[in-house]
Amino acid sequence: MAGYRVRVWFDADGLGVGEPARDNGVLELPVIPQPGMELADDEGRVATIRRVVLLASPDPDGAVAVLVCAPG
Repeated sequence: MAGYRVRVWFDADGLGVGEPARDNGVLELPVIPQPGMELADDEGRVATIRRVVLLASPDPDGAVAVLVCAPG
């Protein structure tokens, strides 16, 4: 089954607050997630997808979208 490569950014203190989001790398998922869906970060903590940005062309790692996630 083919999937979509998406780049994940995690903002530990919430969008627009304090420190900038950090790049958690690229995942391959069966669908492109939507805002409000949950995803576990690389440390096993659950985060909520806050923004989904579709890219006009794949990035160098083959990602076709960027997900911005925040706790809870």
